[in-house]
Amino acid sequence: MRDDMNILQPGTQLDGRYEVVRLLGQGGMAAVYEVRHLGLHSTHALKVLNENLSLNDDIRGRFLAEGRIQARLRHPHIVQVTEIVTTPVAGLVMDYIEGPTLGEFCRGQGLEPRVLLEVFLPVLDAMEEAHKRGVVHRDLKPDNVIIGKDSRGRLQPMVTDFGIAKVEEGPGGKARTQAGARMGTLLYMSPEQIRGAGEVDARTDIFSLGAILYEAATGKVAFHASSDFDTMKSIVEGTYEPPERIVGGMHPVVAGCIRKALAVDPAERFQDCAAFREALENAFEVGAQAPQKPSRSYAVTQVENPPAKTPSAPPAGVKPGTDPDALAQTYVPDTGRFPINDRAPNTGRFPTATPPPPTPPPTPPAPQAIVPVAPAPVQSAPVNTVRVSQRQVVQASSPAEMTRSEGSPGVAVLLNLFCLSGGGQLYNGQTAKGVLGLIGSFFVITSIFSSGPFGACFWLMWYGAFIVDAYRVASKRQRGLRVGPWDY
Repeated sequence: MRDDMNILQPGTQLDGRYEVVRLLGQGGMAAVYEVRHLGLHSTHALKVLNENLSLNDDIRGRFLAEGRIQARLRHPHIVQVTEIVTTPVAGLVMDYIEGPTLGEFCRGQGLEPRVLLEVFLPVLDAMEEAHKRGVVHRDLKPDNVIIGKDSRGRLQPMVTDFGIAKVEEGPGGKARTQAGARMGTLLYMSPEQIRGAGEVDARTDIFSLGAILYEAATGKVAFHASSDFDTMKSIVEGTYEPPERIVGGMHPVVAGCIRKALAVDPAERFQDCAAFREALENAFEVGAQAPQKPSRSYAVTQVENPPAKTPSAPPAGVKPGTDPDALAQTYVPDTGRFPINDRAPNTGRFPTATPPPPTPPPTPPAPQAIVPVAPAPVQSAPVNTVRVSQRQVVQASSPAEMTRSEGSPGVAVLLNLFCLSGGGQLYNGQTAKGVLGLIGSFFVITSIFSSGPFGACFWLMWYGAFIVDAYRVASKRQRGLRVGPWDY
């Protein structure tokens, strides 16, 4: 082992039972190796803290706690820790899962609905089991979900890296976190994690799962800004670009599940993974209803380019260079696992369903203080989030089209009767039409003397047409409708 890089060389033996095959990856916290059991010749993954961190008692304690936590969680979609080695270094021996992370699997593009559920529902199953055992992950993110394959070639998502998990045990049934400490990955942290809340529960993981579902469905990060401060502000205010704006035709129930999971108030989120799973699993049933929209929701635009990720050690079992497309090709679409309405035509990217009845937008509460970041001006919601009638708002595309907000049909008719044709049009703000009517009236009247009865008949038709026009346009104005310079 080279002390400066903390890298175990191929062939190095650990506790006389495992032999290092190769380095899979190394990051700022730990290195992950592929190792072989000398007696069984089985392949495993070994996670080892970097040397500078292994000297820190607190970090080393949390590292060993990760091994104990994952060892007690036995689930087909959780990477199993099987043993701890101590010589020449302390490390966690765990299942070797060959495949890309969920972030690599998406490759910046949203997953097709069936694959999305094939990947995400097992993750909910795994976290439901963890929560039942009192374990809160607190660092769920796409890089901590490995997309492996089972013996039949089907996708098999695996949750790993419980390095900063919280176990609810001890006096009072809860393990406390130091007040003001923020632990996790910023882009997937819950608002209460950012505020440094001393107590977090399973609903913190629900928020992170909502951010993962957003990214898997759209290919974009839900909360990202030009600085960490602005990112934290977006999270605690619940502002992000609606997923249905990014993916046209997204199923409304899927979008509703993302909104509910990303609610600022933990009480408005799914209260457990079972409820989250049930809502998603039934999304494509006929008549499925989207979850109720949280009182505080999105109001900003997604940043185009998410930040480049700092290279880090891959989760245990990730084989470098694994092509996500090779795994995607093994997906079997007709497994019958996920219900879908075959009778409804699929006109968009997501299957269509009976839309839920519209609900009036709730009144947003006063903005909450951001702790520990400094308060910043609250961004206003976009105009298209408020529905108004034509009577409430009068729009004009140019100054010439702007008219008074009200008008009287009677006044318009009287002006045309006593001021020749065009008087009512001038009253309605249609200057060009009014001038044309006045000029036309002058020529029509002068032609009466030369045309006789034919000229008089034409004059009456011209006169009557302008009276009717003035009445109709004034009636539109009285109803609050927009009137252009040549409307009739």
